[in-house]
Amino acid sequence: MVFFFLEISLLSACTYHNQTLKANLPPASIRKDGILYFVHSDESIKASITVEIADTPETQMKGLMGRGALDDSSGMLFVFERIEPQKFWMKNTPVPLDIIFIGGDGCIVNIVESTTPMSNQSYRSSGPVKYVVEVRAGFAKRFQLDTDTCIQWQRR
Repeated sequence: MVFFFLEISLLSACTYHNQTLKANLPPASIRKDGILYFVHSDESIKASITVEIADTPETQMKGLMGRGALDDSSGMLFVFERIEPQKFWMKNTPVPLDIIFIGGDGCIVNIVESTTPMSNQSYRSSGPVKYVVEVRAGFAKRFQLDTDTCIQWQRR
């Protein structure tokens, strides 16, 4: 009987702890700064998303850190001043992402799929880039994005 009570207490404590952790995650809201289209070389649109634009060192450093979830209709667009190789990490980012590196011509240079959440592993572009788009893991595969895909975007 004591064992049963202890087991129930431990299960309750774990459940409460997990609910508390989930409750402490900030909402996944993405500021709706603009719209971004992924366009195939034949000019057909493969997908479109609402983006939060990170174009300052402060917003680029923070990225999607601390966001609890992300859906297929939103993401983050990083716009850099200079076209150069970039590297990203997932520190304090609890959801796996696809990181899409995009050159100065607006076309995909490379894609890192399904990054490891909360890790310090570096993910690098395979060449100089002007933009990076972060979307939910699996997005690139779902919408068949590749190096024949370019982006078009505009601020709202």
